[in-house]
Amino acid sequence: MPDLTISSTLHDTGRVLVLNGEIDMATEHRFQEAVTEALTTQPFGRVVLDCSDLRFIDSSGLRVLIRAHKAAKEQKALLAIASPIQRVLQILRVTSLDTRIPVFTTVSEALTAPHSG
Repeated sequence: MPDLTISSTLHDTGRVLVLNGEIDMATEHRFQEAVTEALTTQPFGRVVLDCSDLRFIDSSGLRVLIRAHKAAKEQKALLAIASPIQRVLQILRVTSLDTRIPVFTTVSEALTAPHSG
Protein backbone atom coordinates (compact mmCIF):
# COMPACT_ATOMS: atom_id res chain seq x y z
CA MET A 1 0.00 0.00 0.00
CA PRO A 2 1.40 3.42 -0.91
CA ASP A 3 2.17 5.53 2.10
CA LEU A 4 2.97 9.08 3.03
CA THR A 5 5.65 10.41 5.31
CA ILE A 6 5.66 14.02 6.41
CA SER A 7 8.57 15.76 8.07
CA SER A 8 8.42 19.29 9.43
CA THR A 9 11.27 21.79 9.63
CA LEU A 10 11.11 25.27 11.11
CA HIS A 11 12.98 28.00 9.21
CA ASP A 12 13.40 31.70 10.00
CA THR A 13 10.68 32.63 7.52
CA GLY A 14 8.28 29.72 7.93
CA ARG A 15 7.65 26.02 8.37
CA VAL A 16 8.38 23.48 5.64
CA LEU A 17 6.46 20.23 5.42
CA VAL A 18 8.27 17.68 3.26
CA LEU A 19 5.73 15.33 1.67
CA ASN A 20 7.06 11.96 0.56
CA GLY A 21 4.79 9.40 -1.06
CA GLU A 22 1.17 9.68 -2.11
CA ILE A 23 -1.83 11.58 -0.80
CA ASP A 24 -5.04 9.64 -1.26
CA MET A 25 -7.98 8.49 0.86
CA ALA A 26 -5.68 6.32 2.98
CA THR A 27 -3.32 9.19 3.86
CA GLU A 28 -5.47 12.33 3.64
CA HIS A 29 -6.16 12.38 7.40
CA ARG A 30 -2.43 12.42 8.22
CA PHE A 31 -1.90 15.18 5.64
CA GLN A 32 -4.81 17.20 7.08
CA GLU A 33 -3.43 16.90 10.62
CA ALA A 34 0.08 17.94 9.58
CA VAL A 35 -1.07 20.97 7.59
CA THR A 36 -3.52 22.08 10.30
CA GLU A 37 -0.85 21.81 12.99
CA ALA A 38 1.66 23.69 10.85
CA LEU A 39 -0.79 26.51 10.17
CA THR A 40 -1.82 26.83 13.82
CA THR A 41 1.80 26.96 14.99
CA GLN A 42 2.71 29.51 12.28
CA PRO A 43 0.04 32.19 12.63
CA PHE A 44 0.80 35.20 10.44
CA GLY A 45 3.65 33.18 8.97
CA ARG A 46 4.06 30.80 6.11
CA VAL A 47 3.80 27.09 5.54
CA VAL A 48 5.56 25.61 2.53
CA LEU A 49 4.62 22.17 1.22
CA ASP A 50 7.75 20.63 -0.31
CA CYS A 51 6.27 18.36 -2.98
CA SER A 52 9.51 17.25 -4.64
CA ASP A 53 8.96 13.68 -3.37
CA LEU A 54 5.16 13.70 -3.61
CA ARG A 55 4.40 11.18 -6.33
CA PHE A 56 0.60 11.48 -6.44
CA ILE A 57 -2.32 13.46 -5.04
CA ASP A 58 -5.98 12.58 -5.60
CA SER A 59 -9.22 14.45 -5.00
CA SER A 60 -9.13 13.79 -1.24
CA GLY A 61 -5.71 15.44 -1.05
CA LEU A 62 -6.92 18.35 -3.16
CA ARG A 63 -9.81 18.85 -0.71
CA VAL A 64 -7.25 19.09 2.11
CA LEU A 65 -5.32 21.70 0.10
CA ILE A 66 -8.48 23.77 -0.43
CA ARG A 67 -9.35 23.64 3.29
CA ALA A 68 -5.76 24.50 4.21
CA HIS A 69 -5.76 27.45 1.79
CA LYS A 70 -8.95 28.80 3.40
CA ALA A 71 -7.53 28.33 6.91
CA ALA A 72 -4.30 30.10 5.91
CA LYS A 73 -6.26 33.07 4.55
CA GLU A 74 -8.29 33.29 7.76
CA GLN A 75 -5.07 33.33 9.79
CA LYS A 76 -3.37 35.74 7.38
CA ALA A 77 -0.74 33.09 6.78
CA LEU A 78 0.76 32.03 3.47
CA LEU A 79 0.36 28.47 2.26
CA ALA A 80 2.67 27.69 -0.65
CA ILE A 81 3.61 24.66 -2.72
CA ALA A 82 7.23 24.10 -3.71
CA SER A 83 8.99 21.81 -6.18
CA PRO A 84 6.06 19.71 -7.39
CA ILE A 85 6.91 16.98 -9.87
CA GLN A 86 5.33 17.37 -13.32
CA ARG A 87 2.50 14.94 -12.62
CA VAL A 88 1.45 16.80 -9.44
CA LEU A 89 1.88 20.19 -11.12
CA GLN A 90 -0.44 19.10 -13.92
CA ILE A 91 -3.12 18.13 -11.39
CA LEU A 92 -2.77 21.53 -9.69
CA ARG A 93 -3.09 23.27 -13.07
CA VAL A 94 -6.05 21.23 -14.33
CA THR A 95 -7.95 21.94 -11.10
CA SER A 96 -6.80 25.61 -11.11
CA LEU A 97 -5.45 25.22 -7.58
CA ASP A 98 -2.22 26.79 -8.81
CA THR A 99 -4.17 30.04 -9.25
CA ARG A 100 -5.19 30.03 -5.56
CA ILE A 101 -2.15 28.51 -3.86
CA PRO A 102 1.18 29.90 -5.06
CA VAL A 103 3.50 27.31 -6.60
CA PHE A 104 7.27 27.85 -6.52
CA THR A 105 10.10 26.04 -8.25
CA THR A 106 12.14 25.69 -5.04
CA VAL A 107 11.56 25.70 -1.30
CA SER A 108 13.87 28.68 -0.83
CA GLU A 109 11.83 30.71 -3.35
CA ALA A 110 8.68 29.86 -1.41
CA LEU A 111 10.33 30.81 1.90
CA THR A 112 11.51 34.20 0.63
CA ALA A 113 8.55 35.25 -1.54
CA PRO A 114 6.82 38.45 -0.43
CA HIS A 115 3.80 37.88 1.79
CA SER A 116 1.36 40.66 2.52
CA GLY A 117 -0.26 38.81 5.44
